[in-house]
Amino acid sequence: MNKKAYSSAIKKTPFKYAISKKIAGLILDGLDRQEVLRKCYLENYIDVESAGRRREITSVIYARLINIDAFLLDQFYNGDVETSKFILVYAISKNDSLFFDFMFEVYREALIGNKDYISLDDFDNFFASKKETDLIVASWGSYTIDQLSKGYRNILVDSGMGARSKRNIKAIKVMVHPSVQDYIKQIGDEDLLKALLGE
Repeated sequence: MNKKAYSSAIKKTPFKYAISKKIAGLILDGLDRQEVLRKCYLENYIDVESAGRRREITSVIYARLINIDAFLLDQFYNGDVETSKFILVYAISKNDSLFFDFMFEVYREALIGNKDYISLDDFDNFFASKKETDLIVASWGSYTIDQLSKGYRNILVDSGMGARSKRNIKAIKVMVHPSVQDYIKQIGDEDLLKALLGE
């Protein structure tokens, strides 16, 4: 997996499952980036009131979905809900290096380690350690970190890979269609499978 520079884009557009499915349908119908933007931004196909937010959401989600191939995009759009939501988390992880690191270093540990939950301290410690090793993260203020932490928690809960338990997030291993798991292994993304399924 090519390592991209860390980004804070998730803080504004965490999961957005229903909108992602709409945009996936447009891509599967053969629309290119400009046509998707036109339909979502000018025609408000995604039903978002603010024009600025429409443009932002469309751009972020398109970048996630265009990163996965036709087989996975089809499984995301047409597959069972649990597998479909998993594929969206996979697409986010593939497109966002910091989120991938979180899933591999923190979420996976919750799945396979002695404690099956992620505490607020775990989020804080993850971002604190990244601040020490990455100039981009080091430049972010506490508001950005708080919003990212909230975005990560929302992704876990909205995808069914986590559940709120008091102030913690309980890690839940999801059931993914075997053909999707096998395919992700075949294309060389085993690290992503390990991060998301604790394998």
